[in-house]
Amino acid sequence: MSPITGLLKKDFKISRWLFFTSLILLLIVLGAGFGYSSYAKQHAGTFVIFILSGLALILYTPLMMFSVLKIEGKNQLWLYSPRSSLTLLLSKFIVILTYQVILQILLSIYGAISLYWFGKSVYEQIGVGFFIEAIVYLNIFILLLGIFFSCWLCFYWAFYHACSHYPKLKPFRWLIILAMFIAYNIFEGLLLKITIINDWMTKFSVKIISTPEFSYEKGDWVVKFGEGTIPVLPFLYYVILSIILVLAAARLLERKVEV
Repeated sequence: MSPITGLLKKDFKISRWLFFTSLILLLIVLGAGFGYSSYAKQHAGTFVIFILSGLALILYTPLMMFSVLKIEGKNQLWLYSPRSSLTLLLSKFIVILTYQVILQILLSIYGAISLYWFGKSVYEQIGVGFFIEAIVYLNIFILLLGIFFSCWLCFYWAFYHACSHYPKLKPFRWLIILAMFIAYNIFEGLLLKITIINDWMTKFSVKIISTPEFSYEKGDWVVKFGEGTIPVLPFLYYVILSIILVLAAARLLERKVEV
């Protein structure tokens, strides 16, 4: 068995029950969406469940990463494993993102059933090709946003435990992390206020289905879709930033941080 295969199996083993719990919970929520919408005879209600579930899945990856890191901290693998810290982190990302993709596929199927079968009388009908394109963009957005938050979480987690090497800093670790969070967001906000940078960041964009509108017609809620755009370059920026954060977290852990 290769080292990376062993790591993947180990990370799957320590996280599988969290995943199965999440899977069952999502299936219950989606099933309840169909059930209640059918009972209330308001088939547009499934769209509310779709949106809320999508928002919840944005937080799924970071929450799973936090849970796995917390479990990992109990066995102190970072201190004794011959594998690099980057490999240890990437293994967790692979396992968790596999879970994330499975859940997002289920949500996409739910959206398709709602649009083309269960709620076709109250949803504005769009072409299958446009729906597939929109659902792909939506899934990429959810996936990348979850990865981005997880990368920040890995960095903060590693930094938090790295501060334990410095007794004078240890009592103020949370304050330092809070200060870093605030400072970065202020810096990013000021950067985007520069006209040249703001124009450049919004120069290239892709069209997606957006701005859904609810309207009440003849006793039924009806969902209509508009068309919006998402800028591309900010995604590239956040991808680069995510890589930097993971490398920084791995570097901190390479110092054999005791967690």
